[in-house]
Amino acid sequence: MTSVPARRVGAPTPDDPGGSWWNRRMPRPTIARHDTTHPLSPEQAEAVLALARAAADHDGSQPLSEQFRLSVRAREHDGVEHLLALGANGEVVGYAQCRTGEGNDEAPSGELVVDPTARRAGVGTALLGALPDGIRLWSHAVGSAADAAAGFASARGLVPVRSLHVMGRSLTGGEPWADAAVDRTYAVRTFEPGRDEDAWLALNAAAFAHHPEQGSLRRADLDQRMAEPWWDPAGLILVVEADDPDTLVASHWTKVDPPGGDVGEVYVVAVSPDHQGEGLGRAVTVLGLDHLRSLGLDRVVLYVDEENSAAVRTYARLGFEDVEVHRQYARQSADTPGDPAPTARR
Repeated sequence: MTSVPARRVGAPTPDDPGGSWWNRRMPRPTIARHDTTHPLSPEQAEAVLALARAAADHDGSQPLSEQFRLSVRAREHDGVEHLLALGANGEVVGYAQCRTGEGNDEAPSGELVVDPTARRAGVGTALLGALPDGIRLWSHAVGSAADAAAGFASARGLVPVRSLHVMGRSLTGGEPWADAAVDRTYAVRTFEPGRDEDAWLALNAAAFAHHPEQGSLRRADLDQRMAEPWWDPAGLILVVEADDPDTLVASHWTKVDPPGGDVGEVYVVAVSPDHQGEGLGRAVTVLGLDHLRSLGLDRVVLYVDEENSAAVRTYARLGFEDVEVHRQYARQSADTPGDPAPTARR
């Protein structure tokens, strides 16, 4: 771990509504860096997750996406850096995570959260200043918190470069969806732990070969998710070759988090590139919706990148409508316009 004093910046101005360091009740934070060599301790990880929960309660939305939350506790991930903003007594008042891009040309991505009681005191500015200049920073805020995040970004020269739509629909009402039609050359079954891990990872990697986050999922990442309280193998639906049930051609991983809640999620839909154009994407999506409805849930949500217009149209035809829009910000450059990132789930 390395610790560096946060740099001092100016008082609030029209161009800096975050009010860097103007809240004199708080001293300047110290930024502590942690990586695979010096991972977060269990106590630090719990402090970060508690901070994220406090921010979620205050703002009405999760500040950290699932992969970033899982990485807080993980100790084996290369390319992940954690930044802690520490107050005068060593307490965690802010947190940022930076994930190095999987490809050589891919910019690092990050997420940032500040304790609600420590805002407008320069903590966010200090964390941002400690991140790489080329980072793409996600905001999952909604409502007034999204407006505040947009203002923070704009004042620091960051512009929106990517949009992730949260879409939803009722499972008990609304426009009904047609039954799933799966060709007789295929069969449908559910995921079997100990049998399907490698085959599912191969399908996922092929389906998301150009996807910066989902396509890089590894066995350790899958194991992390299978250890979560919401994991249910019956909710991971597989379409397989009828004459070779170990060959996966499509899948729909559904999710109910928290377990026992009344909202389900279209978590990951994957179709083998060798079977694109056969209607399997829609069919396996409907199979998952049928499963979630059978659980007695009220609603279902999903996350889809705005650039994936085909998927947006498919979900709209299935009765999904926009609920929220999450934004990714980056510094303005000559390459920013017309350079959208690939389709992504959070």
